Amino acid sequence: MKKVFLNEFSTAELEAMFAAGDIDSAITVFGSCESHGGHLPLGPDLFVPTEVARQAAQRLARTVVVPGVPFGTSMHYNANPMAISLRFETVTAVAEDMFESLLAYGIRHIFVLNGHDGNIAPLEIAQRKVKQRHPEAVFAYMPAWWYLVGNLLGDAFFAEWDGLGHGGEGETSITMAVRPELCDLSKAVRQMPDDSIRLGERVQIMWDIAEVSATGATGDPTRASAEKGSKMLDALVGLVAGSIRQLDDEGWRYDRRQ
Repeated sequence: MKKVFLNEFSTAELEAMFAAGDIDSAITVFGSCESHGGHLPLGPDLFVPTEVARQAAQRLARTVVVPGVPFGTSMHYNANPMAISLRFETVTAVAEDMFESLLAYGIRHIFVLNGHDGNIAPLEIAQRKVKQRHPEAVFAYMPAWWYLVGNLLGDAFFAEWDGLGHGGEGETSITMAVRPELCDLSKAVRQMPDDSIRLGERVQIMWDIAEVSATGATGDPTRASAEKGSKMLDALVGLVAGSIRQLDDEGWRYDRRQ
């Protein structure tokens, strides 16, 4: 099984790869460390995108994976032990520095794979800022994989709520597929936020987890399974690998006028 994580290569290996043109793009992974209820570990937001990135890069010829950032902005999940929360500005600064480091070595094609909702805004800001300084850089951003799986696998795949929720059916299932030894479904509790106001998809409420959940999780993890998780993982790996392969075929050019 070929190596893909940047920190697993030696300097000699990387020098040879650069000389041969064997590195063209990098996947950067951003996660968090926070409660996902009593049935899951604190790390799904890192574990899941890391495994997706690993498997995707193994299908690709010239893509490496930057080791994932294990912390994110988690202030809205700090009601339960124990969130390690970074300021929005810190997440943005860390991401900027990572992107600048890749660009310094000539890696201009960067796929940003995010596993945590609190990182969505600061990661976009970081990409916009670096792109403004380096017009030659091309960023591809997957900000929220959990909204994609339902469409990938069909309306009947999940029991309800399209598998959504913090530590819900979908996230629990895919964590069971990635790190089964850390999951305990006997502690799973259905915690649908039925008592919170719903304004549809057009307006978002800036909630804190304590306002919508007694457990630190939402959704219905009791409907989760490792089988569902394996199918989710395969779908996401295929999506990431397929997207990067398409970008490679186009030379990462997205302006059709050129």
